[in-house]
Amino acid sequence: MSSLIRKIARKVVADEMPRQGGFPGASNSFPTWVTAFDDVPAQPPRRLIEVALDATRAALNDVSLDDLAKRPNCPDYFTIWPGEHYKLLAGLLLVLKPKVVIEIGTDTGLSAVTIKKFLPPGGKVVTFDLRPWKTVDESVLTDADFADGQLEQRLVDLADPKNFEANRSLLEQAEFFFVDGPKNIEYETALMAQLATIKYTTPPIMLWDDTRLAGMVKYWRELKHPTLDLTSFGHWSGTGLLELK
Repeated sequence: MSSLIRKIARKVVADEMPRQGGFPGASNSFPTWVTAFDDVPAQPPRRLIEVALDATRAALNDVSLDDLAKRPNCPDYFTIWPGEHYKLLAGLLLVLKPKVVIEIGTDTGLSAVTIKKFLPPGGKVVTFDLRPWKTVDESVLTDADFADGQLEQRLVDLADPKNFEANRSLLEQAEFFFVDGPKNIEYETALMAQLATIKYTTPPIMLWDDTRLAGMVKYWRELKHPTLDLTSFGHWSGTGLLELK
């Protein structure tokens, strides 16, 4: 009987899920799932919780994005927090002070310029994408952002083992990752499999975007790494913190 009830419940939930942009009163929306947490592969360790708390406090007290918000093409939502992840991202940079940051997915460059602004002295961010930033509509990046060498874009598919090996020495130095890739699961699965071949002295922290998209929920909850949902302090479409072990 319980099995039948679950099947009926799934059908009802699926039928009642709002479609993209269809939730009453919301400017944007999409279907997602609410899932239990007792059966995920790894519970968040103390380190992940403390980093999250410290980064949230830093985002509240020590982060201003007003200068970046003045850039041409910068959208109005850039400084919204909570609701967007940029201030939380900056807070994580202030807390972790990573010398090498890897970004997966450059897109318009909003995250890249945020990361660069809050890097510690001598820090560097390398952002990976398949499109040159100059070809992206509404990009906020400029040539000047790359002039000092602290920001670099590499047009590389890291899911390809050959490309990963060519960048292994850089990835071995990474202390923080921001993952905002294609979210087709195939890429994310291949990337994480490649990263599992690296033995880090200190496990890097990863911030993942859009973890509550319907297509991402199952993948995110089944990752065999400690994770922590930070959506309430990040992006409304889902923000997750992960310790790469």
